[in-house]
Amino acid sequence: MEPINFYSFKWGNKYSAEYVNKLYRSLVRNCRVDFKFTCITDSSDGIDSAIHIIDYDSFDPFPYPKDRVFTREKLVLMKRFNQGKNFWLDLDLLIMSDITDLVTRELEKPTFIWNYWTWDRGANDHDRLWSWGKGTICFMNSSFVGWQDNRGEFLYDHLDKWHKEAFHTYSSLDKYLFYQHWNLNKGKLHFWERGIVSRYEGQEDSMSNRMWIFNTSHIKSNYQNKVYNELHEQDGWVGEAWQSL
Repeated sequence: MEPINFYSFKWGNKYSAEYVNKLYRSLVRNCRVDFKFTCITDSSDGIDSAIHIIDYDSFDPFPYPKDRVFTREKLVLMKRFNQGKNFWLDLDLLIMSDITDLVTRELEKPTFIWNYWTWDRGANDHDRLWSWGKGTICFMNSSFVGWQDNRGEFLYDHLDKWHKEAFHTYSSLDKYLFYQHWNLNKGKLHFWERGIVSRYEGQEDSMSNRMWIFNTSHIKSNYQNKVYNELHEQDGWVGEAWQSL
């Protein structure tokens, strides 16, 4: 079996090299097949020598501000790395248990996270269903995404072809993917099943999902009016899991 390829991005000062190293160590702990971990970054200072480095400054071909289709660089991965099984992971992803079966399965289509936590809460919510029509709702998340061979290239090619429209319309990659690919072209994407990954919102059960995403840091939740902390600021089981890496 060819090695599994994992990729993550780090630029700017929001996350330290510690996040890269801990994500790598969580893969060492929870992936039982050979893999290669690559960080695309503007600074390799402090990053473990076992992690492959790609210069971030040579990676984004789109001449648009970073707050338009934010993290569009992820689609560049699908274009540039189109052999074997590949996965990108956000730095604020906490892997709690074995993911070997996930990363070795056949990936017929690019596989994303479906926001079950938002979908379930909003199914009967009048105000939020109206938000759908305004283009403000989004049920996709790209914190843990897998693709095999060239089966994800069409996503980059579409963005490249319609870049003027896309960068004018969408602030985030997730919304671009949701409205242009899930909403308009159902059937071209796959999603991880329930119980694989969810957003952390103070849950006490650490093992109810295999992975947790912490992408609501320091913002008020629309549902619970909470302030969420970064991974390194967490206590309880989250803090213990983080510190153990």
